[in-house]
Amino acid sequence: MKTYLPFFLTISLLIPAPASSAFYQWTDAKGVVHMTDDARKVPKQYKGKATRIEVKEPARLPEAPPEPQGPAADLAAPAAGRGEASVPGGHDEKWWRAQFRELRSELKTLQAARSQKEQKLVELRRRRAIFQRSRDRAAMNEAEAQVSADDARIGDLLNRIAALDLAASKAGVPAEWRQ
Repeated sequence: MKTYLPFFLTISLLIPAPASSAFYQWTDAKGVVHMTDDARKVPKQYKGKATRIEVKEPARLPEAPPEPQGPAADLAAPAAGRGEASVPGGHDEKWWRAQFRELRSELKTLQAARSQKEQKLVELRRRRAIFQRSRDRAAMNEAEAQVSADDARIGDLLNRIAALDLAASKAGVPAEWRQ
């Protein structure tokens, strides 16, 4: 049941529900804010404290997703006017393979460097616990900042790879070109 809950919540957010004329909001004794569209569902002890919220606009369908940005922006549509209509995404096999290879090699290099920095951070934490020196604390803080920066960069690279893969699939690029 727990595995289906996120699915149903996502679906319920995507399907626009007819807007009701009013919602009722109240805060319970623990400070939790509750909302309902039925005044009969407000507990008796909070009926006097519940505020009515009027809805002026009807529910709208979600807008189209934004256009891809970065390297995927020019990949989604084939190149026009260059006589490359039969080439997926306006680029040849060599270009697609190079893009994926470049991103994946950078990711692999960064993950290896991050692993070494994580080992260094563990050693610095061990030293800090044993000796309690201020220079160890400064080195530990610097190592933590480097690991955090690497984590952010790895996340960015993963997003870029996913965007490139999405653009490639939209452009009809064969799966073997994405290796």
